Amino acid sequence: MPLLAYCVMEASAAIEMPSAGIAGARVEELQGFGLRCCFSRFDTREHLSRVPAVESAYGFHQVLQALFRQVAIIPFRFPSLLENVDELRQHLREHAPQYIEALSRLRDMVQLEIHIGTTQATEGGSQAASGREYLQQRHARAAELKATAESFNQATRSWVVEWRERPTDGGIRCYALLRRDSVTSFQRAAQALSDSLPGARLSGPWPPAEFLELKDL
Repeated sequence: MPLLAYCVMEASAAIEMPSAGIAGARVEELQGFGLRCCFSRFDTREHLSRVPAVESAYGFHQVLQALFRQVAIIPFRFPSLLENVDELRQHLREHAPQYIEALSRLRDMVQLEIHIGTTQATEGGSQAASGREYLQQRHARAAELKATAESFNQATRSWVVEWRERPTDGGIRCYALLRRDSVTSFQRAAQALSDSLPGARLSGPWPPAEFLELKDL
């Protein structure tokens, strides 16, 4: 019977299991190799494919958030489908050392994100008249993004264990790794700065997926 995997956590984690997952399917767990893995079974792959994509993604997210509020988790990519429990058990057996190391390292950590977009003033309201002007505008946008990201880094570094930045289409995304007990302080400082800087949006806390160092998964 095919199944959809939600996440992995430490075997010793004390949790209250969500009552239902995607399309109301029961959330079950597989324990072994020092880990617990949550999943839902489906009669067939076609059964799951008939669930609207938005509904499936929302149900997946709800299960992850319900568990993440309680313990550290490593989410699977959505949708991670396996043929049966035996295949899931084999996956845990092969990758248990990586999962255990990551969960131990990030046990008390969460990830917050700051999405920064360029302002209309920097983007410019007209087409660049030349290649040189286009490059100047592009350089100005990049400089604005970097300066804004640095402002957030400086304002929140008292609580940040690790900070990473990645470019996006039309912007930059900042990832902050911090302890769970620092979330409120971080959010307060970041929101105060966000109110004075256009084009910035705070989200999280999330599982610290950006800071995982898992190979071949």
